[in-house]
Amino acid sequence: MAAMSAMHREIFRVATVLGRTIAQLPSEGPDPRTVQDLQRLLYGLDAILRLHCAQEDELFHVLGKGA
Repeated sequence: MAAMSAMHREIFRVATVLGRTIAQLPSEGPDPRTVQDLQRLLYGLDAILRLHCAQEDELFHVLGKGA
């Protein structure tokens, strides 16, 4: 369960950085560097969420067998 807790913290960290980056966007839109940063954050968040969901599914499957 500690790994899941660490993953939750990382999801919240990336989401916070993403939100902060979006909040700081100028009204004329992002520059190319910021677009790259946003893409990196979104791809990273996608990857960690997919992994997290797969791990939860596996955990619940194992727990369901024991019931």
